[in-house]
Amino acid sequence: MKKNGQLPTLNGVSVDSITINQDGDLTVTFDLPVDQSTKRYEVELQGSRTLDLYEHEDLQKLCRDVFRLVRKKMEEPDDERVEINCDQCKTSECCRKYNVLVTTSDVERLCKGLKMSEAELRRKHLTEAVDWCEDYNYQLLCDEDEYGEKCKFLKEQPNGQFRCSIYEHRPQICRSFDMNTCNDFVPLEEVETL
Repeated sequence: MKKNGQLPTLNGVSVDSITINQDGDLTVTFDLPVDQSTKRYEVELQGSRTLDLYEHEDLQKLCRDVFRLVRKKMEEPDDERVEINCDQCKTSECCRKYNVLVTTSDVERLCKGLKMSEAELRRKHLTEAVDWCEDYNYQLLCDEDEYGEKCKFLKEQPNGQFRCSIYEHRPQICRSFDMNTCNDFVPLEEVETL
């Protein structure tokens, strides 16, 4: 919001953007407080600072609250949402690049689907979550193949593609992807062959 025609400032600098990643890095990009006359000059006078949310409880709490509000908004019905059918995905990159975080209801669904107790599920398939937001207690374990680290439930099929072996019971975070939010989704028809 502008006040008297000026953008808000943070400690004397004009904040351009704030980003937060899953590792808990909060990065602030800002314009340095000097007279700027051209667009190029303005860009060259930008600075950046990264803060570790694990080291700043006050920021962690604020960001956690923002994440929860954003998540609530994202879970509201969206007419533009285009569901992904993972059977049509060529690369399964999302099962390789990201921690698969697990909710309490995911644990219940996985126990039922895999026909095992919660203690056995935790011992065989879960590890403590890397989650500064503290929304999740666990994440799925990973293993490796010739292409690198992957979710342990991602299995190679006879046709050479990789598919989730627990698809019907997969965690909510996997269910939430759609064509507009999953940058890694590569439909089969857009890729030639393996």
